[in-house]
Amino acid sequence: MTIRLLSRLRPFPPLRSLPRLSRRGLMACLLGLGLGVAAPPSAQAVDLSLKTIRVGNLSRAYFSERTSVGEARPLIIALHASGSSGSLMARATGLTEIAEAAGYMIVYPNGTGLAIDARTWNSGGCCGYAQMHKVDDVAFLRALVEKLAKDGLADPQRVYLVGVSNGGMMAYRMAAEAPGLFKAVAVVSAVLDVPPETVKAPMPVLHIHGSEDPFIPFLGGIGKQEVSQLPRLSVARTIETWVKANGAEPRPAVTDIPDTANDGTTIRQYTYRSKTDPQSVVLYEVKGGGHAWPGAVVPIINGGKSSQNMDASRTVVEFFNVHGGGRSDEPADENLPPGAKPLPAATPAPAAVPTPTPTPAPTRPAR
Repeated sequence: MTIRLLSRLRPFPPLRSLPRLSRRGLMACLLGLGLGVAAPPSAQAVDLSLKTIRVGNLSRAYFSERTSVGEARPLIIALHASGSSGSLMARATGLTEIAEAAGYMIVYPNGTGLAIDARTWNSGGCCGYAQMHKVDDVAFLRALVEKLAKDGLADPQRVYLVGVSNGGMMAYRMAAEAPGLFKAVAVVSAVLDVPPETVKAPMPVLHIHGSEDPFIPFLGGIGKQEVSQLPRLSVARTIETWVKANGAEPRPAVTDIPDTANDGTTIRQYTYRSKTDPQSVVLYEVKGGGHAWPGAVVPIINGGKSSQNMDASRTVVEFFNVHGGGRSDEPADENLPPGAKPLPAATPAPAAVPTPTPTPAPTRPAR
């Protein structure tokens, strides 16, 4: 399962449901089904460098723009969907531009698999190569955070995680099994893929999900486009788990976002607050939306509608900002376009300094 982001990534079934094929045969099979991955437009390309880290017996890869050591920044780790890769996610979502303009460092790790752009994550019960080979992706992401912090690039006290589809399931697994690493987690088109009882620690959560998702149904069960025929937890059960773990109020505030894009979708926002966090858990139900990243331009094949009534990338970054991320020394200016910075103010001409007038000492009031 996967998701098309802000470009032309197309969903396809978990690799474990496919016969064993060569890399060329595998991709040909996927493309023949109309479920392959098309490269994003070159105008959205991001200049990323590939880096590796040794974790156990595996050399693991991730993509990042930052190479020079400077002030440690808050970190966003973005996990791609099944059958995709870190570079494809980076080039498709627009997350890099939005996150870096807000003061974050962002990295895109690769899952594992036989094909270069068909990687998966071991999120518990899913998916493909990573799940079949019991790849320890929890250890990989722990090691990645440790390395980036040790290198002076990332602030270990402000680490955030976002994932889509299988990547979103992996994000939830990390939040359950390594909650001390992260300040907040966001997922799109995904649900918990580990038993709910494994969630024991609080974690601010943002969840975006289409009501008509054909791969991971909003109401749970088996999606009509899900080749593996594995039942999924419902969004309600997933959210309930995090509301309970966070000690949040079970009755949310509800806000409706109308269909200003005129694309047949609307959005209902459910906000669960706790005593310490007014946005402890936030769910966006995309009514009429499919297995998609809202804000996408081209609908995905077999994925359903991608709503234009919200920008998922910006929504994720804003949620992380609310939970301690972003720039601490540069407030946002609503009069500037996204990513723009104000020009430095002109230095005023020196003014004449008046001679100070002595100030009389204060006297005690009479009693």
